[in-house]
Amino acid sequence: MSRNKKSRLTLLIIVFLAILIFFLYLVLTDVEIEKKPEKSFTGSIKVSLLNGCGYPGIAKEVKEILLNKKEQNLDIIFWKNVEGNMFIYQKTIIVVKHKNENKLSYLKQLTGIKRRIYALDDNAIEEFQIILGNDYQKYF
Repeated sequence: MSRNKKSRLTLLIIVFLAILIFFLYLVLTDVEIEKKPEKSFTGSIKVSLLNGCGYPGIAKEVKEILLNKKEQNLDIIFWKNVEGNMFIYQKTIIVVKHKNENKLSYLKQLTGIKRRIYALDDNAIEEFQIILGNDYQKYF
C-alpha cells in the first residue's frame, strides 16, 4: 500500500474513532441535545413540588425560588413531602402527568432538570410534578 493511501486510511480511522467517542460520551453521561423550546402555549404550567429528599421545608423554599424567576409562567399548585414520607430520591426528576412536549421542554429549560418519567393521569390537577432529590441544589 502506498504511503498516501496509508495516511488517508489512518485519518479515516481517527475521524471514525472521534465520532464514536463523542456519541459514547453523550450516551454515558446522560447529556441531552435539545433545541430551544418554542413557547407555543398560552397561560401557565401547573406544577406541584414534592420533597423527595427529606430536607425540612425544601419544597416551600424551591417554590419561592421558582416564583421569583422572571417570565416563568408557573402556577405552583401545591408543595409537600412525597407520599408516606418516602425520602428515597437521590436525583431530582420531573413527573409528566399531562403530555405536552412544548411545556415539558420549557420546564426542563427553566429548571435545568433533564430526568423525567411519564405517569400520565388525565384526572391530575397538575401537569407536572417536580420531585426534589438530594441533588436539588444543582437546579435551585
